[in-house]
Amino acid sequence: YIIANMKEAYIKAINVIMSCETPQHILAAYNYIHNFRILYGQSELTERLMERCAMRRTMIDEKI
Repeated sequence: YIIANMKEAYIKAINVIMSCETPQHILAAYNYIHNFRILYGQSELTERLMERCAMRRTMIDEKI
């Protein structure tokens, strides 16, 4: 059951990150990742989320 919830939370985190359009959205996405890490622990998935969020932040910063 926890694994199913973790998968759903991971997919939602990806959607949150990909929907970011401003630096404020990126901050909210990092907060979501932080909560994900607190709930499920530090894992490879958390690292992937951080990397994807960093890439998205770079894309947004380049647009500004």
